[in-house]
Amino acid sequence: MSSKIQWSDIDKPRFYGIGTGMYTAITMTLHPINVVKTRKQVLTECVKSADAKILSQARGLYRGLGIILVMAVPARGVYIGTLENSRDVIYKHLCDIPFFQKISVDALEETRSPLATSISGGLAGGIASMVAQTLVVPMDVISQRQMVMDNVLYTQRGSAITIMSDILKTDGWRGMYRGFGMSLFTSLPVGFLWWSCYSGTQHLMHRHGFVGHSNDFKGLAVKGFGQLTCGLSAAFVAATLSQPFDVIKTRVQVQVESSSPEPLTINMRSNLTQAHRQITYTSVARDLYITYGIRGFFRGTGPRLFSMGLWGTVLSSAYEYLRHVSSKDYEFNNIFDFG
Repeated sequence: MSSKIQWSDIDKPRFYGIGTGMYTAITMTLHPINVVKTRKQVLTECVKSADAKILSQARGLYRGLGIILVMAVPARGVYIGTLENSRDVIYKHLCDIPFFQKISVDALEETRSPLATSISGGLAGGIASMVAQTLVVPMDVISQRQMVMDNVLYTQRGSAITIMSDILKTDGWRGMYRGFGMSLFTSLPVGFLWWSCYSGTQHLMHRHGFVGHSNDFKGLAVKGFGQLTCGLSAAFVAATLSQPFDVIKTRVQVQVESSSPEPLTINMRSNLTQAHRQITYTSVARDLYITYGIRGFFRGTGPRLFSMGLWGTVLSSAYEYLRHVSSKDYEFNNIFDFG
């Protein structure tokens, strides 16, 4: 299994080459879910009919995909590189802690591994998420504005270059990193929750025999069930606990006032500049609570949970397979050989 493959055993050019193609295909397939989630978090009831009209069109479901494909691939490369290298370092340091050194060799696998794997995976995931935000935040700012625009304005000023130009004219480069603070604040706990739950669940599944050692239908089915359980468990915990922060961050990035029927970014005129500059995390949270109550902080939870569940399951499965086929001693004789 790929879990036994160390980062040093990976053929990096092969890993990033195959991984770029896999990630691009997965992104294109699951992007519509992200569009639905963003619009649910941002738009008010006043635009429900327009929202349904936009989402009923195939092109509307792929708004923002272009800029995401351009920036998400390098962001993913930064994320994976940071994750793997930091996870190995953290795990090695955990092994030097006296608590773990006192554990006997026989007990080591059963006692240390679940805790050490969860901690190293969680911390590495949090660090990787924080580092990747330098590329992810500008991508989110542009793509999310494209997602929430109405059809008329999207046709007129919906290109990534135009949106970026408008942001730079109004706020400079600072505007490209709108919501960066909240992104950093949420990326660490989300990354930690995801990878600690995923790594811990994966270890427990392995211990209790939910891994397939053969390549027949039964073996592949067991592997698939284990991967699905790991991905969904991690997604449920991470998505639910971080949802309020994600709602606030998203609304700040697209500059939404909950008292308005539209995001301010939809109406980028000079007379809205002052209102645009007054939007803060506190004001967005206050407006959300006044308008929707506590439920406002959990807008779009369903689509986000569904999105993270699918993304997590598909990406983690693809990632495990990618590590396997990218090992230096791997031979492309059988693409389904996980032995």
